[in-house]
Amino acid sequence: MSLAYLAAKTHGLVDEAEAIREAAGIDEADIVGLPSVESATLLQPTTAAHCYAELDWPLLHVAKGIFDSKFSLGDKGADGARPGKPRVADLTAAVADIDLLGDEAEDEGGWGIDDDGELDAELAAEATAAAESAAAAGFMPPQPGLSELELWSRNSRLAVDQIAAGNFERAMKLLRDQAGISSLDALKPAFLEIYTASRSVLTTAPFAEASRIPLRRNASDATEASQFLPVRLFSLASSLDQLEQGYRATTAAKFDEALALFRRLLLSLIFVAVETNEDARELKRVVKVCREYVIGISIELERAAVAKDEATEENLTRLVELAAYFTHCGLRADHEKLTLRLAMNTAYKHKCFRAAGGLAQRLADLLPEQTVAGNRSAQQIRDKALTMVSTCDLKSRDSLPIDYDARNPLVVCAASHTPILGGEATVNCSYCQAPYKPEFEGELCRVCTIAQIGAQATGLRSLD
Repeated sequence: MSLAYLAAKTHGLVDEAEAIREAAGIDEADIVGLPSVESATLLQPTTAAHCYAELDWPLLHVAKGIFDSKFSLGDKGADGARPGKPRVADLTAAVADIDLLGDEAEDEGGWGIDDDGELDAELAAEATAAAESAAAAGFMPPQPGLSELELWSRNSRLAVDQIAAGNFERAMKLLRDQAGISSLDALKPAFLEIYTASRSVLTTAPFAEASRIPLRRNASDATEASQFLPVRLFSLASSLDQLEQGYRATTAAKFDEALALFRRLLLSLIFVAVETNEDARELKRVVKVCREYVIGISIELERAAVAKDEATEENLTRLVELAAYFTHCGLRADHEKLTLRLAMNTAYKHKCFRAAGGLAQRLADLLPEQTVAGNRSAQQIRDKALTMVSTCDLKSRDSLPIDYDARNPLVVCAASHTPILGGEATVNCSYCQAPYKPEFEGELCRVCTIAQIGAQATGLRSLD
């Protein structure tokens, strides 16, 4: 026996139980042993206490048009639509009832209707009086307002706020104009994360649509709609924490991990908004740091790959050059000392004494005697550097034809990892300002992977 029959029988729904039994094809005499449940309670939805149509809401009254009356084929009166008759016939009949061509009405004089215009004037006067009375009472019908997302889009000129408002096209245009961003593939996850994090989802009743609540970053301070702004997902404080993670990975020589950390941070800095000019300057400094570390670590990874190749003169020359170029990236002081120690040892090992002497002198300059006093490890590094300077001054030659002179100021091309000497032509990434040789203009930046080399840009805006 089906559960539906037992439920209907238990709750006294005789008609429903009989219908279920007949549908199942079971005789009533065959049904035996039904349990007797006297305390069963039938659960039904509660009856509405009020009819919503009778509530005194300020509803907007919209006049019905021609398509709401004669051309509405869904309502044919109490009898419903005429079955078997095509909708085209219904439309034809409806059109036939309307005087679309403005023909003169037939003579209605026999009805005794006096159409002298006095009634029309009286009705018009009453309508005018009613309208004036409503205006005097100060009643204004409700007007649709702006959504929170539209207010965000209007109140901010930052790309990150446009993303939070769902205005992706405007955000992309701002990024192209301000930072020369030409590839958004790497930014897609951040776009979706920012958009999702700017609102909360509140579920109410089962099967009801969830409410999406916009989250404001200035909910306690904003009093006017023109001040509403979305919550921030990326901040300068969290960016500085990620920067420290990159520093630690670099100190531990985890170069693959460090490269991923600095590059991810460089991409997230696009979406950081700040409140003061001091924070804006700090944000630019972090962008520069990330750029220098990405270039430097890329050089070191190439050097490590060359070191595994066959020890030909070409490879050994490139090995010494890359170690020397690494020292010209703007790294933190402790990391710069590590690169100088690595470079001077590499150069000395391959008998490039002039380059090794110059690198050792730079290391000694970073460790002045008054600062290393009492620090045995630092003193030993300084003494070794000074000894190498003395030794290399006596030999003063390079056994390999390396393209490096420590006396000339240089920057390293982020694509070819070759030197760009002072006074030589250079082009820069429109976002991170990584330097490149002119032949790479128009290509995608190797550092940030999103901006075009040499593109014209106004500068990324982080302060609204």
